[in-house]
This record gives sequence, structure tokens and C-alpha cells, in this order.
Amino acid sequence: MFASLKRLFEDKCPVCSKRLIACHDSDWSAKACPDGHYKVENYGALGVQIVYDPSNPSGTPNITD
Repeated sequence: MFASLKRLFEDKCPVCSKRLIACHDSDWSAKACPDGHYKVENYGALGVQIVYDPSNPSGTPNITD
């Protein structure tokens, strides 16, 4: 039961479904696929999230406020 509940909160790569690896600093945090398929950067003080996703057809990062 606990294992299935824990899986709901784990971030996974949308390409290979591997668990994302997190790193953080006082100003930002990032989660990335170990194989380099996907990366999310959060800048809390600015309220900005940048998603690097190679499956994005435009080829540019998605930036959300």
C-alpha cells in the first residue's frame, strides 16, 4: 500500500519512465533524467519553471510563470 502511494509522488521521465534525479541550491532546484531526455528547472524567487523536453516540436524550452 505504501509503495503504491509513494509512486504517485515520484517524478518520472516522460520518455523512458526512469526516476528523475534532483539537485538544488538556495536559489533554484532542478530535476533531470539520468539519460538526459528531460529536465525541469525551478527558480522559486522568480516564480519561473523551465522545462527542457526534446520531444517538444518547436525545439525551444517551455517557460511558465
